[in-house]
Parts: sequence; C-alpha cells; structure tokens
Amino acid sequence: MQRRWITRLVCFLVLGLVGFMATQARGQSVPIRIGMSLPLTGPAASFGEGLRHGAELAVARANAAGGVARRPLELVVLDDGGQVRQAESNALELVQRGVVALTGVHGAEAVAAVDAVLSARSSSATPPLVGPVTGDEALRTPPRPNLFFVRASITDEARAAMLHLDTLGITRYAVLAQDGPFGDAGLQSMLTELVRIAIRPVAVERLPANVSADNLRVILERACKQTPQVLILAMEASSVEIAVNAARSLRCAGQFLTFSEVGAAWASRQEALKAQHPMAGVLVTQVMPHPTNRANPLAAEYQDALKAAGARPGDYPSMEGYFAVRVIESALRLCGAEIGPACLRSTLENRPIELAGQSVRLGTSRRIELPFVDITLMTKEGRFRR
Repeated sequence: MQRRWITRLVCFLVLGLVGFMATQARGQSVPIRIGMSLPLTGPAASFGEGLRHGAELAVARANAAGGVARRPLELVVLDDGGQVRQAESNALELVQRGVVALTGVHGAEAVAAVDAVLSARSSSATPPLVGPVTGDEALRTPPRPNLFFVRASITDEARAAMLHLDTLGITRYAVLAQDGPFGDAGLQSMLTELVRIAIRPVAVERLPANVSADNLRVILERACKQTPQVLILAMEASSVEIAVNAARSLRCAGQFLTFSEVGAAWASRQEALKAQHPMAGVLVTQVMPHPTNRANPLAAEYQDALKAAGARPGDYPSMEGYFAVRVIESALRLCGAEIGPACLRSTLENRPIELAGQSVRLGTSRRIELPFVDITLMTKEGRFRR
C-alpha cells in the first residue's frame, strides 16, 4: 500500500516537472516582437528599405547570440507607403499584435499620428516608439511619454552646421525652407543659430510644399541677388536637387548645405552613375556614424554584423534602423524575466544602456543625451566623405 502510494507520488511529481519544463520551454520559444511601420513603397521607399535592412541585421545579430532571455526577436514589418493615415492604422495593428516596441516610423507627421494612437491607449502595456525617424524639435519638447529619440534633432544638426560654416569664415547666409514640419524646423533652427552668433541672414525664403521647378528657380534668383556665400536648404530631396542645379547655373553661392533626412534619401537611392553625381560638393549633416568608419565602435559592430549575416553593404538609413533595434534589444536585456513594454519604458528612462562599448542615456527627456552629428561632403561618386 505504501509502495503504491509512493509510486503514485513519484509519477505525479514527474508529470508535474515535465509539464513545468514544457511550459518554460514554450515561454522561452515565444518570440519578442518589435513592430515597424515604414515606407516600403512610394517616394521614400529607398529610405524605408534601408531602415528595414538595418533592423533585420540587428535582429539577426541578437538571435545568433541566443536571443534575449533565450527568446528570439522577431520583426513585424508593415508598409505605410509614406502615408500618415496608413502609419496610424499600422500602429494600431501592431499594438494589437502584441509588439513590445515600435520603430522605423518616418517623418514628423507620421510620428505625431502614431504617438496619438499610443497616447489614446495610455497603459503600461502600450509599446513605446523607439527611434522615430524625424529631427522635428516640436515632438521632443516637451517630452512625450511614448516617444524615445535616438537620433539628433534638427536643432542639433543646425548647431553643428553653423559651427562648421563659421570656422570657414562664412558670414552671408541664405536660408530656403519648404512649408511643412521638416522645413519649418530647419528654418527656425538655423535662424536661432544665426542669432546666437550675431549674424543676420541676407535672404530667407519660404517655398510652398508643392513648389514647381519654375517657381523654385524664381525664388532662388531672388535670394541669389543678395550674393550669399552659402545656401541652407531645408526642403525635400528632390527640391534640393533642383535648387542646387539652378543655383550653380546662376553662379550663386560657393557652398550648399542640407540636412540628414535629405542625405539619407540620397544615400539609400543607389543609382548607376555614368558621370559625376549632380549633388557632388553639397554639405550634408549626418546623425549616424559613417557606416564604414571602423574607428567608431557602433560602425565597427555594424560592419561585423554585416559580415556575419552576409548582407549587402549598408548605408546611413540602415545604420539608423540598426541602432534603434540595438537600443531596444539592449534595454530588454536589462529587464530579466520581466520583458514587456512597461519594463522597456522604465529601463529607457532610468538606466544607462551599454551598447557597442558606449553608454547610451535617454532619461526622462526621452532623447539621447549626447546626440551624434557629423558634417559630410557628397563626392562625385555619390558617396559621403567625412
């Protein structure tokens, strides 16, 4: 009788242990999902493809090392075509699919729309948006609970640009800005920096969002009559190209400068060049290290990840997508068994993140404390030289 009772007890314990181990195994195999809404079609498709390329590279690197808490990372990627309404809809779907974080949202208007979706839910289970792809200062100040920025703002870019141009002895500035969040932020940031060094621009011109090539040339001719030494161009990539070509034909200004979002669009658009790149000589601010600069720890890690994955060569958008997912991954590793949106938020706000041999801090301002900004020159081959 006693032997039968002991036998039953042992069987019960064995079955319980097997069940527990099976539950643990299932828990460890459940992927940690990271959502991406980004433009994979439409005018910004090459930018979006670059962001996805980098994000996939970061996920492959993490999973090759065993994932996070023995759980694989998984990207859930949705195309928004560069449309604000679709980005909004994608964000809602990604939240419903249980992602731990969102990333890759491109453009100030899309970021604001996604933030509204997240803010409407307002719970600890709501995933944050980490690494929004916009320099808009208005989305950073005051800090928004759901947005964590890992790229420099356009204010940071303007400050670095002004320091560079000032060291060149430039005193005659013309600023051309296209209507919209990007142009508005670029214009305001440049004007603020000019006031700081006590210089009044010789020309300030606003362009409509849908400006035609002919109207752009008329506006440019007006600015060029003031003989600027540099044209600061806060406008979309296609308009910058028209403006630079027109200015050169008018023999206007010796320097041209534009911002990282334009440069990233150029970098991710790999065109076969039969002659010199039309934007050769244009100065471009960058908010990520040069992808091939192994002297930078993040870029060196990125290059190693490319090699390990056998992936195509990267670019600035890919670096940005890679960095954002690495920040998410590194923060999740600090969560231990409590992996989820609540712990991710708390970690990003309260703890430094060790990444590629560097300490990354966002804090309650929800923006990187020491943002990276570099000035590059577009070469005749269509590459960026530091």
